[in-house]
Amino acid sequence: MWERVRGVLDEAFARLSAVLAADLPGIVAMLIVVVSAIVAAFVIRAILRAALARIGFDRRAREWGMTSGRDLEPGHEPSVVVAKGAFWIVIVTGLALALEVLGATTVSAFGLSILVLLPHLVVAAIILLVGFGLARFLERSALISAVNQQIRQARLIALAVKWLVLVLSAAMALEHVGIGGPLPTIAFSIVVGGIVL
Repeated sequence: MWERVRGVLDEAFARLSAVLAADLPGIVAMLIVVVSAIVAAFVIRAILRAALARIGFDRRAREWGMTSGRDLEPGHEPSVVVAKGAFWIVIVTGLALALEVLGATTVSAFGLSILVLLPHLVVAAIILLVGFGLARFLERSALISAVNQQIRQARLIALAVKWLVLVLSAAMALEHVGIGGPLPTIAFSIVVGGIVL
């Protein structure tokens, strides 16, 4: 009986050794890619924070109306948000590449789909950020212009301009990512048509 148990254990360990020998290079390569992505993410975040602080990005964002004139809490400045965004983009890209390097079919397909979707998400995030900054700037401009022309509904006009630009940028970002098909464009057309009517 002990001979039989020993034979079963030997066979199980032989199978385990074969699996480890086959998958070990992929696992090691995956770990190297993940560690490299984490190191690259920290380096890129530090470089971006230093570069954005050097060019005065936070001050310019306040001047352009992207942030309010009030003091922001630490960690919520535009330069910190951009650096954090770049950090997580590098981390997600590294994880997707690590899954691709691992080579399992389901995991590999998932990693490949993340790699395909990632550039669209980055461009959509840029569209939303630009739209938000443009909405704040146009809101202030419309408010100042309406107050100078002594229009009573100045705040309402400025708010309408802001939300129109925000809805437009959200529709553009959703269409770029491919969420909802033509629905964001149709919804935006209905909203603008209703406002014009």
